[in-house]
Amino acid sequence: MSQPAQRELSPDEVIRLDPHQRKGIDRMRSIVRLMPPAGDQSALRAWALSIAAAADRRVAELEARLAHLESVAVTDELTGALNRRGFVIEFSRAIDAARRRGLKGVVLICDLDGFKLVNDRLGHAFGDAVLRRVGGLLLRGVRRMDAVARLGGDEFAILLIGADLESAQRRAQSFARGIAALAPRINSLTIPLSASFGLAAYDGSEDEETVLNRADLTMYAAKRRASDTTRSTCAGMLPAVAGAVAAAARA
Repeated sequence: MSQPAQRELSPDEVIRLDPHQRKGIDRMRSIVRLMPPAGDQSALRAWALSIAAAADRRVAELEARLAHLESVAVTDELTGALNRRGFVIEFSRAIDAARRRGLKGVVLICDLDGFKLVNDRLGHAFGDAVLRRVGGLLLRGVRRMDAVARLGGDEFAILLIGADLESAQRRAQSFARGIAALAPRINSLTIPLSASFGLAAYDGSEDEETVLNRADLTMYAAKRRASDTTRSTCAGMLPAVAGAVAAAARA
C-alpha cells in the first residue's frame, strides 16, 4: 500500500522544525524540497530571501518570548511592580552607576501600618485589592528612570535615581498622603490606611543589602515614633466591619 504524499512545508514551517527531532520530516530534506531548480537564479534568490525572512521572524518570536519570560521572572504578579529579585537587579545597576559615574540616589522602604489586621479581619481578597491600589499609586509617582518593587507582604521599595535625602523625604510625604487618601471602602465603611517610610542614601560605597538594611532600620524607627492613633482606630473598626461583612454575606 503506497504511503500518502507528504505536504510541502512553507519556509516558516521549515524553520520551526525541531533540529533534534527525527520523527516525521527531516529539516534539511524539507529545505531541499523547497529549493527551486539550480539553474533558475531568480527563483533561487527569492527562495533564499523567503528562508531568511522566515528565520528572522522566528528569531523575533523567540526574542519576544524570552523578554516576556524575563519580565515575568522579575515582576510581582499582584501589583505589576518589580519583585524583590527584580529590585535587587535594578538597584545593583544603580550602585554600579554610582561607583562609576557618581550618580547617587535614595532608597525608600514603605510598609503599610497594621495591614495584617486588614488581611485577618477582612480577608486576603480585600487585602490584595488594597495592595494593588498602593502599588499603582507608587508606580504612578515615580519617573521612568526610577523603580518600584513589592518586596513581599505589604512592604514596598522605591529607588529614586539622582535624588537626595531632602527631596526623597518630600516624595515619601507625598506617597504617605496619597496612601491615606486611598481610603478603601467596604460595605459603605471606610478603612483607615497609613504607611511608614524609611530612607537611605547610596553613593556606591555599600552594596544593595547594606543600603536596604539601613532603610529598613529607619522605617522601623519611623513606626516607633509614629502615633498609634491610626492603627488603634483601624484595630477598633475592623471587628465591626468584619461583622457587618459576615452579616451581609449570610443575608
